[in-house]
Amino acid sequence: MVHKKRSAFLVLTVALILAAFTAGCGSSKNAGESAGADTGANNGKPQGEKVSITILSRASGTSPAAVAFQNLLKKFMEENPNIKVVDESLNDENAFNNKLKTSLATGNVPHIWTNYGGEAFKDYAKNIALDLQPYLDEDKEWSGAFLPLLDTWQYKDLKGTYGVPSEFYSIAIYYNKELFEKIGMAPPATVEEMKAVAEKFKAIGITPMAIADKENFRGGHMLTNLSLTKFGQAKTEALVSGQAKWNDADMVSLLQLMKDWQDAGILGNNLVTTDNNAITANFIAGKSAMLYEGSWGISQLAESALKDKIGVIPFPGFADSPDTKNVWFGGAGGYSVSKEAKGAELEAAIKLTKYLTSVDAFKYYLEFTKGGVYPVKMTVDPTAVDPITQAFMAAQATASEFKGELYAYDPIAQLQDKVRNEIQGMFAGNPPQKAADNIQSFVESNRK
Repeated sequence: MVHKKRSAFLVLTVALILAAFTAGCGSSKNAGESAGADTGANNGKPQGEKVSITILSRASGTSPAAVAFQNLLKKFMEENPNIKVVDESLNDENAFNNKLKTSLATGNVPHIWTNYGGEAFKDYAKNIALDLQPYLDEDKEWSGAFLPLLDTWQYKDLKGTYGVPSEFYSIAIYYNKELFEKIGMAPPATVEEMKAVAEKFKAIGITPMAIADKENFRGGHMLTNLSLTKFGQAKTEALVSGQAKWNDADMVSLLQLMKDWQDAGILGNNLVTTDNNAITANFIAGKSAMLYEGSWGISQLAESALKDKIGVIPFPGFADSPDTKNVWFGGAGGYSVSKEAKGAELEAAIKLTKYLTSVDAFKYYLEFTKGGVYPVKMTVDPTAVDPITQAFMAAQATASEFKGELYAYDPIAQLQDKVRNEIQGMFAGNPPQKAADNIQSFVESNRK
Protein backbone atom coordinates (compact mmCIF):
# COMPACT_ATOMS: atom_id res chain seq x y z
CA MET A 1 0.00 0.00 0.00
CA VAL A 2 1.08 3.58 -0.46
CA HIS A 3 2.83 4.72 2.70
CA LYS A 4 3.76 8.30 1.77
CA LYS A 5 1.38 11.18 2.25
CA ARG A 6 0.51 12.89 -1.00
CA SER A 7 -0.88 16.31 -1.62
CA ALA A 8 -4.10 16.95 -3.49
CA PHE A 9 -2.00 18.45 -6.29
CA LEU A 10 0.01 15.28 -6.73
CA VAL A 11 -3.11 13.14 -6.73
CA LEU A 12 -4.66 15.37 -9.35
CA THR A 13 -1.48 15.20 -11.41
CA VAL A 14 -1.47 11.40 -11.24
CA ALA A 15 -5.14 11.29 -12.20
CA LEU A 16 -4.45 13.50 -15.20
CA ILE A 17 -1.53 11.33 -16.22
CA LEU A 18 -3.79 8.30 -16.00
CA ALA A 19 -6.65 10.02 -17.81
CA ALA A 20 -4.37 11.05 -20.62
CA PHE A 21 -3.30 7.48 -21.12
CA THR A 22 -2.29 6.05 -24.60
CA ALA A 23 -1.06 7.65 -27.70
CA GLY A 24 0.80 4.42 -28.50
CA CYS A 25 -2.34 2.28 -28.55
CA GLY A 26 -3.30 3.58 -31.98
CA SER A 27 -0.10 2.43 -33.64
CA SER A 28 0.02 -0.05 -36.48
CA LYS A 29 1.45 -2.70 -34.19
CA ASN A 30 -1.01 -5.20 -32.84
CA ALA A 31 -1.41 -5.32 -29.08
CA GLY A 32 0.76 -8.36 -28.59
CA GLU A 33 3.60 -6.93 -30.63
CA SER A 34 3.42 -3.69 -28.70
CA ALA A 35 3.49 -5.45 -25.35
CA GLY A 36 6.47 -7.51 -26.42
CA ALA A 37 8.48 -4.76 -27.97
CA ASP A 38 11.41 -4.86 -25.53
CA THR A 39 11.26 -8.41 -24.25
CA GLY A 40 14.33 -9.61 -26.10
CA ALA A 41 12.63 -11.79 -28.73
CA ASN A 42 15.20 -13.21 -31.15
CA ASN A 43 13.18 -13.63 -34.36
CA GLY A 44 12.96 -17.37 -33.95
CA LYS A 45 16.66 -17.91 -33.21
CA PRO A 46 17.65 -20.33 -30.42
CA GLN A 47 17.41 -18.62 -27.05
CA GLY A 48 19.29 -20.94 -24.76
CA GLU A 49 18.32 -23.31 -21.98
CA LYS A 50 14.71 -24.51 -21.77
CA VAL A 51 13.15 -23.47 -18.50
CA SER A 52 9.75 -23.55 -16.79
CA ILE A 53 8.57 -20.89 -14.33
CA THR A 54 5.37 -20.45 -12.33
CA ILE A 55 3.27 -17.36 -11.67
CA LEU A 56 0.51 -17.00 -9.09
CA SER A 57 -1.68 -13.93 -9.57
CA ARG A 58 -5.31 -12.95 -9.09
CA ALA A 59 -5.84 -12.62 -12.87
CA SER A 60 -7.92 -15.69 -13.71
CA GLY A 61 -11.38 -16.09 -15.17
CA THR A 62 -13.08 -14.35 -18.06
CA SER A 63 -12.98 -10.69 -17.08
CA PRO A 64 -11.34 -8.45 -19.73
CA ALA A 65 -8.34 -7.79 -17.48
CA ALA A 66 -7.83 -11.51 -16.83
CA VAL A 67 -8.06 -12.34 -20.53
CA ALA A 68 -5.56 -9.57 -21.30
CA PHE A 69 -3.16 -11.07 -18.74
CA GLN A 70 -3.53 -14.53 -20.26
CA ASN A 71 -2.94 -13.09 -23.73
CA LEU A 72 0.27 -11.44 -22.55
CA LEU A 73 1.54 -14.72 -21.12
CA LYS A 74 0.87 -16.47 -24.45
CA LYS A 75 2.62 -13.73 -26.39
CA PHE A 76 5.58 -13.84 -24.02
CA MET A 77 5.99 -17.58 -24.60
CA GLU A 78 5.70 -17.12 -28.37
CA GLU A 79 8.51 -14.59 -28.26
CA ASN A 80 10.54 -16.68 -25.78
CA PRO A 81 10.06 -20.31 -26.88
CA ASN A 82 12.69 -21.48 -24.41
CA ILE A 83 10.50 -20.29 -21.49
CA LYS A 84 7.34 -22.10 -20.41
CA VAL A 85 5.11 -20.12 -18.04
CA VAL A 86 2.83 -22.18 -15.79
CA ASP A 87 -0.08 -19.95 -14.81
CA GLU A 88 -1.43 -20.88 -11.35
CA SER A 89 -3.55 -17.75 -10.94
CA LEU A 90 -6.75 -17.73 -8.88
CA ASN A 91 -9.25 -14.87 -8.80
CA ASP A 92 -10.92 -15.74 -5.47
CA GLU A 93 -8.91 -14.12 -2.67
CA ASN A 94 -9.42 -16.89 -0.12
CA ALA A 95 -8.42 -19.55 -2.65
CA PHE A 96 -5.42 -17.44 -3.66
CA ASN A 97 -4.31 -16.94 -0.05
CA ASN A 98 -4.74 -20.63 0.74
CA LYS A 99 -2.71 -21.65 -2.29
CA LEU A 100 0.08 -19.25 -1.39
CA LYS A 101 0.14 -20.48 2.22
CA THR A 102 0.27 -24.08 1.02
CA SER A 103 3.09 -23.21 -1.36
CA LEU A 104 5.07 -21.65 1.47
CA ALA A 105 4.45 -24.58 3.79
CA THR A 106 5.63 -27.08 1.20
CA GLY A 107 8.61 -25.03 0.07
CA ASN A 108 7.15 -24.76 -3.43
CA VAL A 109 7.02 -20.96 -3.73
CA PRO A 110 5.96 -19.66 -7.17
CA HIS A 111 8.70 -17.94 -9.11
CA ILE A 112 6.49 -14.84 -9.34
CA TRP A 113 3.48 -14.02 -7.18
CA THR A 114 1.06 -11.18 -6.59
CA ASN A 115 0.95 -9.37 -3.24
CA TYR A 116 0.14 -5.99 -1.75
CA GLY A 117 3.31 -5.23 0.20
CA GLY A 118 3.15 -3.30 3.45
CA GLU A 119 4.07 -4.52 6.92
CA ALA A 120 2.21 -7.78 6.41
CA PHE A 121 4.67 -8.58 3.61
CA LYS A 122 7.82 -7.76 5.58
CA ASP A 123 8.54 -11.34 6.66
CA TYR A 124 8.19 -12.45 3.05
CA ALA A 125 10.66 -9.74 2.05
CA LYS A 126 13.12 -10.96 4.66
CA ASN A 127 12.83 -14.64 3.88
CA ILE A 128 11.55 -15.55 0.42
CA ALA A 129 11.37 -12.48 -1.84
CA LEU A 130 14.22 -11.38 -4.09
CA ASP A 131 15.61 -7.86 -3.77
CA LEU A 132 14.70 -6.30 -7.12
CA GLN A 133 16.61 -3.04 -6.56
CA PRO A 134 19.64 -4.09 -8.67
CA TYR A 135 17.36 -4.79 -11.63
CA LEU A 136 15.53 -1.48 -11.13
CA ASP A 137 18.87 0.33 -11.03
CA GLU A 138 20.22 -1.26 -14.19
CA ASP A 139 17.09 -0.65 -16.28
CA LYS A 140 16.08 2.97 -15.80
CA GLU A 141 13.65 2.92 -18.72
CA TRP A 142 11.64 0.25 -16.94
CA SER A 143 11.92 1.56 -13.37
CA GLY A 144 11.58 5.21 -14.34
CA ALA A 145 8.08 4.66 -15.73
CA PHE A 146 6.54 3.61 -12.40
CA LEU A 147 4.41 6.01 -10.39
CA PRO A 148 5.87 6.57 -6.88
CA LEU A 149 4.64 3.25 -5.51
CA LEU A 150 7.81 1.27 -4.91
CA ASP A 151 7.80 2.17 -1.22
CA THR A 152 5.01 -0.38 -0.91
CA TRP A 153 7.81 -3.00 -0.89
CA GLN A 154 10.49 -1.01 0.95
CA TYR A 155 11.30 -0.97 4.68
CA LYS A 156 13.35 1.32 6.90
CA ASP A 157 15.31 -1.52 8.48
CA LEU A 158 15.64 -3.72 5.38
CA LYS A 159 17.70 -2.61 2.41
CA GLY A 160 16.20 -3.18 -1.02
CA THR A 161 12.91 -3.28 -2.94
CA TYR A 162 11.00 -6.54 -2.83
CA GLY A 163 8.24 -6.03 -5.36
CA VAL A 164 7.17 -3.88 -8.30
CA PRO A 165 3.68 -2.53 -9.03
CA SER A 166 1.43 -4.35 -11.47
CA GLU A 167 -1.78 -2.56 -10.54
CA PHE A 168 -2.95 0.71 -9.08
CA TYR A 169 -6.24 0.54 -7.27
CA SER A 170 -8.62 2.53 -5.16
CA ILE A 171 -12.14 2.02 -3.83
CA ALA A 172 -15.13 4.13 -4.81
CA ILE A 173 -18.88 3.82 -5.31
CA TYR A 174 -20.42 3.32 -8.73
CA TYR A 175 -24.01 4.48 -8.97
CA ASN A 176 -26.96 4.17 -11.35
CA LYS A 177 -27.73 7.69 -12.58
CA GLU A 178 -31.18 6.73 -13.80
CA LEU A 179 -32.24 5.31 -10.44
CA PHE A 180 -31.08 8.41 -8.59
CA GLU A 181 -33.05 10.56 -11.00
CA LYS A 182 -36.05 8.37 -10.24
CA ILE A 183 -35.92 9.17 -6.51
CA GLY A 184 -35.04 12.80 -7.14
CA MET A 185 -31.88 12.77 -5.03
CA ALA A 186 -28.15 13.15 -5.57
CA PRO A 187 -25.74 10.37 -4.57
CA PRO A 188 -24.72 10.63 -0.88
CA ALA A 189 -21.81 12.98 -0.27
CA THR A 190 -21.67 12.12 3.44
CA VAL A 191 -22.27 9.08 5.59
CA GLU A 192 -25.12 10.93 7.22
CA GLU A 193 -26.93 11.24 3.88
CA MET A 194 -26.80 7.50 3.24
CA LYS A 195 -29.83 6.70 5.39
CA ALA A 196 -32.17 9.15 3.66
CA VAL A 197 -31.10 7.93 0.22
CA ALA A 198 -31.53 4.33 1.31
CA GLU A 199 -35.06 4.89 2.55
CA LYS A 200 -36.07 6.32 -0.82
CA PHE A 201 -34.70 3.31 -2.66
CA LYS A 202 -36.21 0.75 -0.32
CA ALA A 203 -39.60 2.41 -0.85
CA ILE A 204 -39.43 1.48 -4.54
CA GLY A 205 -37.97 -1.99 -4.03
CA ILE A 206 -34.35 -1.15 -4.89
CA THR A 207 -31.41 -2.27 -2.73
CA PRO A 208 -29.38 0.85 -1.84
CA MET A 209 -25.84 -0.59 -1.86
CA ALA A 210 -25.48 -4.35 -1.50
CA ILE A 211 -22.10 -5.80 -0.60
CA ALA A 212 -20.92 -9.40 -0.68
CA ASP A 213 -18.93 -10.40 2.39
CA LYS A 214 -18.69 -14.08 1.48
CA GLU A 215 -15.34 -12.88 0.15
CA ASN A 216 -14.68 -11.30 3.51
CA PHE A 217 -12.13 -8.73 2.44
CA ARG A 218 -15.06 -6.47 1.52
CA GLY A 219 -16.05 -5.96 5.14
CA GLY A 220 -12.44 -5.14 5.96
CA HIS A 221 -12.36 -2.67 3.09
CA MET A 222 -15.49 -0.95 4.33
CA LEU A 223 -14.13 -0.56 7.86
CA THR A 224 -10.95 0.91 6.38
CA ASN A 225 -12.92 3.40 4.30
CA LEU A 226 -14.95 4.50 7.30
CA SER A 227 -11.89 4.87 9.52
CA LEU A 228 -9.90 6.84 6.94
CA THR A 229 -12.71 9.27 6.15
CA LYS A 230 -13.55 9.72 9.85
CA PHE A 231 -10.10 9.79 11.46
CA GLY A 232 -7.54 9.79 8.64
CA GLN A 233 -4.29 7.85 8.88
CA ALA A 234 -3.80 8.98 12.49
CA LYS A 235 -6.12 6.26 13.76
CA THR A 236 -4.27 3.58 11.84
CA GLU A 237 -0.96 4.72 13.31
CA ALA A 238 -2.43 4.82 16.81
CA LEU A 239 -3.73 1.25 16.45
CA VAL A 240 -0.32 0.03 15.30
CA SER A 241 1.51 1.80 18.13
CA GLY A 242 -0.97 0.63 20.76
CA GLN A 243 -2.02 4.16 21.68
CA ALA A 244 -5.49 3.24 20.42
CA LYS A 245 -7.35 -0.04 20.80
CA TRP A 246 -9.51 -1.95 18.38
CA ASN A 247 -12.28 -2.00 20.98
CA ASP A 248 -12.18 1.68 21.87
CA ALA A 249 -15.22 3.90 21.36
CA ASP A 250 -14.03 5.07 17.92
CA MET A 251 -13.68 1.61 16.44
CA VAL A 252 -16.83 0.22 18.03
CA SER A 253 -18.77 3.17 16.61
CA LEU A 254 -17.59 2.32 13.09
CA LEU A 255 -18.47 -1.35 13.47
CA GLN A 256 -21.83 -0.34 14.90
CA LEU A 257 -22.46 1.87 11.88
CA MET A 258 -21.77 -1.04 9.55
CA LYS A 259 -24.13 -3.22 11.57
CA ASP A 260 -26.77 -0.48 11.54
CA TRP A 261 -26.48 -0.24 7.76
CA GLN A 262 -26.94 -3.98 7.52
CA ASP A 263 -29.96 -3.97 9.84
CA ALA A 264 -31.51 -1.10 7.89
CA GLY A 265 -31.22 -3.05 4.63
CA ILE A 266 -28.74 -0.60 3.12
CA LEU A 267 -26.20 -3.35 2.40
CA GLY A 268 -28.68 -5.88 1.04
CA ASN A 269 -29.50 -9.35 2.29
CA ASN A 270 -27.45 -12.47 3.04
CA LEU A 271 -24.15 -10.61 3.17
CA VAL A 272 -22.07 -13.57 4.30
CA THR A 273 -23.41 -16.04 1.72
CA THR A 274 -23.53 -13.79 -1.36
CA ASP A 275 -20.54 -13.43 -3.67
CA ASN A 276 -19.54 -10.40 -5.67
CA ASN A 277 -20.60 -11.86 -9.01
CA ALA A 278 -24.20 -11.80 -7.80
CA ILE A 279 -23.88 -8.28 -6.39
CA THR A 280 -22.40 -6.95 -9.62
CA ALA A 281 -25.02 -8.71 -11.73
CA ASN A 282 -27.80 -7.17 -9.63
CA PHE A 283 -26.30 -3.71 -10.01
CA ILE A 284 -26.03 -4.12 -13.77
CA ALA A 285 -29.62 -5.37 -13.85
CA GLY A 286 -30.83 -2.23 -12.03
CA LYS A 287 -31.76 -4.07 -8.83
CA SER A 288 -29.39 -2.02 -6.67
CA ALA A 289 -28.57 1.66 -6.86
CA MET A 290 -24.91 1.64 -5.83
CA LEU A 291 -21.97 -0.73 -6.13
CA TYR A 292 -19.15 -0.50 -3.57
CA GLU A 293 -16.19 -1.69 -5.63
CA GLY A 294 -12.60 -1.00 -6.57
CA SER A 295 -11.09 0.37 -9.75
CA TRP A 296 -10.62 -3.24 -10.84
CA GLY A 297 -14.36 -3.36 -11.56
CA ILE A 298 -14.18 -0.71 -14.29
CA SER A 299 -13.62 -3.05 -17.24
CA GLN A 300 -16.61 -5.29 -16.48
CA LEU A 301 -18.93 -2.34 -15.94
CA ALA A 302 -17.67 -0.60 -19.08
CA GLU A 303 -18.76 -3.62 -21.12
CA SER A 304 -22.15 -3.93 -19.46
CA ALA A 305 -25.56 -2.89 -20.72
CA LEU A 306 -25.63 -0.27 -17.95
CA LYS A 307 -22.41 1.45 -19.03
CA ASP A 308 -24.05 4.71 -20.17
CA LYS A 309 -25.94 5.11 -16.89
CA ILE A 310 -23.06 4.67 -14.44
CA GLY A 311 -21.48 7.48 -12.43
CA VAL A 312 -18.76 7.34 -9.77
CA ILE A 313 -18.49 9.07 -6.39
CA PRO A 314 -15.90 8.91 -3.60
CA PHE A 315 -16.77 6.87 -0.54
CA PRO A 316 -18.86 9.30 1.56
CA GLY A 317 -17.09 11.17 4.33
CA PHE A 318 -18.42 12.27 7.71
CA ALA A 319 -19.99 15.70 8.02
CA ASP A 320 -18.06 16.36 11.24
CA SER A 321 -14.67 15.32 9.76
CA PRO A 322 -14.07 17.69 6.83
CA ASP A 323 -10.27 17.46 7.09
CA THR A 324 -10.18 13.72 6.40
CA LYS A 325 -13.20 13.19 4.15
CA ASN A 326 -10.98 13.01 1.06
CA VAL A 327 -8.58 10.35 2.33
CA TRP A 328 -8.99 7.42 -0.06
CA PHE A 329 -8.39 3.76 0.48
CA GLY A 330 -6.03 2.78 -2.32
CA GLY A 331 -2.52 1.89 -3.36
CA ALA A 332 -0.62 -0.70 -5.35
CA GLY A 333 -0.52 -4.41 -5.83
CA GLY A 334 2.41 -5.99 -7.58
CA TYR A 335 4.73 -8.86 -8.31
CA SER A 336 7.52 -10.31 -6.20
CA VAL A 337 10.09 -12.86 -7.34
CA SER A 338 11.24 -15.84 -5.30
CA LYS A 339 14.82 -15.59 -4.07
CA GLU A 340 15.10 -19.34 -4.61
CA ALA A 341 15.10 -18.80 -8.37
CA LYS A 342 18.58 -19.32 -9.75
CA GLY A 343 20.32 -19.34 -13.12
CA ALA A 344 18.01 -19.67 -16.12
CA GLU A 345 14.90 -19.71 -13.90
CA LEU A 346 15.88 -16.39 -12.31
CA GLU A 347 16.66 -14.84 -15.68
CA ALA A 348 13.28 -15.99 -17.03
CA ALA A 349 11.40 -14.76 -13.94
CA ILE A 350 12.97 -11.30 -14.16
CA LYS A 351 12.29 -11.15 -17.88
CA LEU A 352 8.60 -12.01 -17.38
CA THR A 353 8.23 -9.58 -14.46
CA LYS A 354 9.64 -6.73 -16.54
CA TYR A 355 7.47 -7.75 -19.50
CA LEU A 356 4.24 -7.74 -17.45
CA THR A 357 5.03 -4.39 -15.79
CA SER A 358 6.26 -2.53 -18.87
CA VAL A 359 4.52 0.53 -20.25
CA ASP A 360 3.72 -1.46 -23.40
CA ALA A 361 1.98 -4.12 -21.33
CA PHE A 362 -0.17 -1.54 -19.54
CA LYS A 363 -1.01 0.11 -22.86
CA TYR A 364 -2.21 -3.27 -24.02
CA TYR A 365 -4.33 -3.67 -20.88
CA LEU A 366 -5.91 -0.28 -21.50
CA GLU A 367 -6.49 -0.99 -25.20
CA PHE A 368 -7.94 -4.45 -24.56
CA THR A 369 -10.17 -3.50 -21.63
CA LYS A 370 -10.95 0.01 -22.94
CA GLY A 371 -10.14 1.59 -19.59
CA GLY A 372 -8.74 1.12 -16.10
CA VAL A 373 -6.05 2.84 -14.03
CA TYR A 374 -2.42 1.76 -14.09
CA PRO A 375 0.78 2.21 -12.05
CA VAL A 376 2.95 3.80 -14.75
CA LYS A 377 3.30 7.12 -16.52
CA MET A 378 2.07 6.82 -20.07
CA THR A 379 0.47 9.05 -22.67
CA VAL A 380 -2.70 8.03 -24.43
CA ASP A 381 -5.54 9.42 -26.44
CA PRO A 382 -8.27 10.41 -23.91
CA THR A 383 -10.91 9.31 -26.41
CA ALA A 384 -9.60 5.76 -26.05
CA VAL A 385 -10.69 5.72 -22.40
CA ASP A 386 -14.23 4.61 -21.63
CA PRO A 387 -16.64 6.99 -19.83
CA ILE A 388 -16.60 4.97 -16.59
CA THR A 389 -12.82 5.22 -16.41
CA GLN A 390 -13.14 8.96 -16.96
CA ALA A 391 -15.77 9.20 -14.20
CA PHE A 392 -13.63 7.14 -11.83
CA MET A 393 -10.61 9.33 -12.45
CA ALA A 394 -12.64 12.47 -11.89
CA ALA A 395 -13.82 11.13 -8.54
CA GLN A 396 -10.31 9.99 -7.66
CA ALA A 397 -8.93 13.45 -8.39
CA THR A 398 -10.67 14.65 -5.21
CA ALA A 399 -8.38 12.48 -3.07
CA SER A 400 -6.01 14.23 -0.68
CA GLU A 401 -4.00 11.03 -0.20
CA PHE A 402 -4.18 7.26 -0.62
CA LYS A 403 -3.74 4.90 2.30
CA GLY A 404 -3.87 1.15 2.75
CA GLU A 405 -6.00 -1.12 4.88
CA LEU A 406 -5.94 -0.58 8.64
CA TYR A 407 -4.03 -3.80 9.27
CA ALA A 408 -1.59 -3.42 6.37
CA TYR A 409 0.71 -1.32 8.55
CA ASP A 410 0.71 -3.73 11.48
CA PRO A 411 3.50 -6.32 11.83
CA ILE A 412 1.06 -8.95 13.16
CA ALA A 413 0.82 -11.14 10.08
CA GLN A 414 -2.56 -12.72 10.83
CA LEU A 415 -4.32 -9.52 11.90
CA GLN A 416 -5.83 -9.08 8.45
CA ASP A 417 -7.56 -12.46 8.64
CA LYS A 418 -8.70 -11.82 12.21
CA VAL A 419 -10.29 -8.45 11.45
CA ARG A 420 -12.00 -9.69 8.32
CA ASN A 421 -13.29 -12.82 10.02
CA GLU A 422 -14.67 -10.87 12.97
CA ILE A 423 -16.49 -8.45 10.66
CA GLN A 424 -17.95 -11.39 8.79
CA GLY A 425 -19.01 -12.85 12.13
CA MET A 426 -20.65 -9.54 13.01
CA PHE A 427 -22.61 -9.61 9.77
CA ALA A 428 -23.63 -13.17 10.70
CA GLY A 429 -25.05 -11.99 14.03
CA ASN A 430 -22.32 -11.18 16.56
CA PRO A 431 -22.57 -7.80 18.35
CA PRO A 432 -20.08 -5.12 17.18
CA GLN A 433 -18.62 -4.88 20.70
CA LYS A 434 -17.83 -8.60 20.68
CA ALA A 435 -16.12 -8.32 17.29
CA ALA A 436 -14.03 -5.39 18.56
CA ASP A 437 -13.13 -7.18 21.80
CA ASN A 438 -12.07 -10.30 19.92
CA ILE A 439 -9.80 -8.30 17.64
CA GLN A 440 -8.19 -6.42 20.52
CA SER A 441 -7.66 -9.64 22.47
CA PHE A 442 -5.94 -11.14 19.43
CA VAL A 443 -3.70 -8.08 19.08
CA GLU A 444 -2.67 -8.18 22.73
CA SER A 445 -1.82 -11.88 22.59
CA ASN A 446 0.28 -11.45 19.44
CA ARG A 447 1.98 -8.10 19.97
CA LYS A 448 5.75 -8.53 20.12
